[in-house]
Amino acid sequence: MAANGLQTAAVASTAALWENGAARWIAALAPWDLGASITICGGTPRSPLVSSGAQTSVVFDGSLYNRTDLARQLAVASAVGDAALVRAGYERWGVDVVRHLKGVFALCVADATQGRLVIARDPLGAYPVFYAEAKGRLLVSTSLHTLREQPGVNRAFNREVIADHISHRWCEPHETFFAAIRRLMAGHFLVSSGDGYRATRYWDPVPDSGPVDWVSTDCVQDEFEKRFGHAVERALDPGPAAIFLSGGLDSISVAAMATDTLRRAGRSVPYAVSLGFPGEDSEEPEQRGVAKSLGLELEIVPFYEAVPGPILEATLAHMRDQPAPLLNPWTPAYFELARRAARRGARVILTGNGGDEWLAVSPYLAADLIRNLDVRGLLGLYRSYRRSYDLSASLTMRNIFWRFGMRPIGSSLLDRAAPRTWNARRVRRSVRALKPWLAPDPSLRASVVARVERSLLQANPPRGFYFRDIRQMIEHPLVAMEQEEMFEVGRRLGFRYGNPYWDGDVADILYRTPPRLLLAGGRSKGIVRATMARRFSGLGLDRQRKRGATGFFTSIVARQVPELWRRNCELPALSALGIVDAQRARRMADRAIEKREMRDLVGAWYLMNTEAWVATHA
Repeated sequence: MAANGLQTAAVASTAALWENGAARWIAALAPWDLGASITICGGTPRSPLVSSGAQTSVVFDGSLYNRTDLARQLAVASAVGDAALVRAGYERWGVDVVRHLKGVFALCVADATQGRLVIARDPLGAYPVFYAEAKGRLLVSTSLHTLREQPGVNRAFNREVIADHISHRWCEPHETFFAAIRRLMAGHFLVSSGDGYRATRYWDPVPDSGPVDWVSTDCVQDEFEKRFGHAVERALDPGPAAIFLSGGLDSISVAAMATDTLRRAGRSVPYAVSLGFPGEDSEEPEQRGVAKSLGLELEIVPFYEAVPGPILEATLAHMRDQPAPLLNPWTPAYFELARRAARRGARVILTGNGGDEWLAVSPYLAADLIRNLDVRGLLGLYRSYRRSYDLSASLTMRNIFWRFGMRPIGSSLLDRAAPRTWNARRVRRSVRALKPWLAPDPSLRASVVARVERSLLQANPPRGFYFRDIRQMIEHPLVAMEQEEMFEVGRRLGFRYGNPYWDGDVADILYRTPPRLLLAGGRSKGIVRATMARRFSGLGLDRQRKRGATGFFTSIVARQVPELWRRNCELPALSALGIVDAQRARRMADRAIEKREMRDLVGAWYLMNTEAWVATHA
């Protein structure tokens, strides 16, 4: 094979295949969707890069951001492909090569000398990686569906994971909805050999031990803006850009930086496309104001034009290519926006995704402040939430001082005093909360109950409650599922999502920025709020509160779930798997429809959502 050439699907499908001394086959299947080339840049299909030497073969899919520095370090010609660079790095550093890589990628190294296969996923998981064992081989793919179709791969559903998902509980981040298929977590590499396989985290901004390397107050703003600028530059690399422009600080900051970057380079500015929510959820004044100030062409697509029929019904029909039930009920609407952007020639669609995760301050900071007797800091946190979110004073007070303050502190004290007793009580309380219609199969019910303890948060996290919460941004299964969902949409429409706030360098600095600096000015997202407010004066960004579509969603649920439930209440796929007692679930939903109980109406929606996905993939 050529050291850095693009491979056809037929050649790349067996790019790395080795047999070790134990006669255990280890196969890296590529391209990652096997049956067809990946469309990364508009209409230009390509396979992942492949590089083979005498003893080592590498399959690389994605983009290396630091390829110039790597080529210099490794004394390799800068013109070589990314796969060849990774292979040279592996031959010098071994598995530690992943610690030297910056970018978004999935990679696979087959090492005949060591008799091992190494797979890795980028720090924040923009590229998915799934793996499964079949007939003594380890099969690897970025496509969960392709992997499931391989000969010898068990196609059975993971009933426990599906039951947990319906219960809004997630135990293990490596689990998928299929029993035989696992997810490689973001920021991890996995080494497989004749002795089995083991996954190791290689990217961790704040490990659980040792001092926290907080970013200096003096340089945090400049350093953030420098890293953010580089992140936007890298996101723009695939070609012509569009941006999903909301009225929030996250996408506005991305739009401003992208426009400045492209104009400096003499390139066309992004095409802005926005979803127009109705009524009080509308962000049209901000969307139009930002687009006008930046000189962007803006298309606002009214919500009911993006999805002419019932949105929840459209969501149920949208499951075929998804690796898991859809998390975002607005996916069909954003899919239409993406189609319009792709038709305009966009090869990358920028978003503000990740801003809420990394720019905001977790309310669990309240527990740490209470434990440290920091009354001033606690009051400042309360005031910042009152100014930043559209919540009543009483609800904000209850959240800050009780739910995210004294309650976790109390749990921590009880855990220290009587760990076994308190843990058993927490488990019993969670078991009692399980719905009576869930897991009627006794063996499944027992498994679900046994898994409850694994889903509990640490009562005494080593770095406190603040870091326990923000660590979920790099470890929680829902975060991985959201990234995988976006990847599949991009794969299907032939573009790449660019999410600068999910850039490893940006996440790294925001992870280590002291919370008080994120709350600069007494409001959330202070690190970008003041800059954006000055640039777009008159839009009130300095006083803007976080707006969600919660009210709009509940109104949709109240209107659409009753009729949708009448046509989908049998739940045959979930019933056949023993995951749901359909008759008891119907009683729950019928009562909720009659009494307009919103929690159970949303529960009925979750059931239909999961049922549609399971039925599609049975």
